[in-house]
Amino acid sequence: MSRFDHIYIISYLGQHDQDKRLDIHNRQLDWAISQNLKPIVLAQQYQDEWYRDDVEYIKHDGMLLRQVEARNILLNHFYASEQDFAIFADNDCYLYQGEKYGYNDRFVDTFRNIPKQNLDSIDLFVAINPKNQPFTKDFETNKRLYETRWSFSPAFIASGLFVLRNLKKFYDDEIYFDMNMIKEDRSIIACEDQDFPIQMIMKNYGTFVCNNIVMKEEGSTSSTWTKNDKELRRKLTKEGHDYISNKFNLPIQSESEKGIWMKMFKKKNKKLKPRLVPIIEVYADETKQLFEGLL
Repeated sequence: MSRFDHIYIISYLGQHDQDKRLDIHNRQLDWAISQNLKPIVLAQQYQDEWYRDDVEYIKHDGMLLRQVEARNILLNHFYASEQDFAIFADNDCYLYQGEKYGYNDRFVDTFRNIPKQNLDSIDLFVAINPKNQPFTKDFETNKRLYETRWSFSPAFIASGLFVLRNLKKFYDDEIYFDMNMIKEDRSIIACEDQDFPIQMIMKNYGTFVCNNIVMKEEGSTSSTWTKNDKELRRKLTKEGHDYISNKFNLPIQSESEKGIWMKMFKKKNKKLKPRLVPIIEVYADETKQLFEGLL
């Protein structure tokens, strides 16, 4: 059984629509507590009445921290713990509820009880983002399969909500978000949520999307960092991708064939292949049982 008891959340409620954002965040906290998770929230510039008695807070009232700084504070807390895995989330992200969303309602308890040896290659994973990946047909087609095995596909994203193995505990290693992505004017070079898992891939860790759970990003009906300006989004994404290309000696994405980065990652890192992970012990030993039955 894995020690998987914490959800780490970065939370800044901004200058506008604070009541709405707080309501969303409180629904997230209620979900976490209903899943027997302990929320640990890095709370920036909170008013006294926003704090809850059932949540652990790391308070920050000084200069506003950027995303990479805030996440690194929580990563440092996690690496110093005895937890095996933890969820990291923005303050508007949790999992949808209801049977149509796969294993969401049972995700935490199920994941805690997956035999540890079955998770050897699973070091980071995100939930499905329904804006980018349809899931209904897959759930219907593979309903019986997913009762005993979970599907993980290679990916290099760590945004919204992701699960991370305690790299310090298992590998005596620590990886953080790249502080060099903060510019002099305190703005952020985009795609820090891709840079982090790529750092992991370059050190031969396994990064995936779990095809059995679906993320709910309740506070984001449009792009908050480009104000729905497609041209600006393209420009900022290219800046982030170019930074990553230069950092890791990768092809320039805008000048290369689609999917070139993942092709290169798969050649370098043998953990990056689709995986069906047995979620109960009897299936973890299935191959051995079949082999012994032939003797």
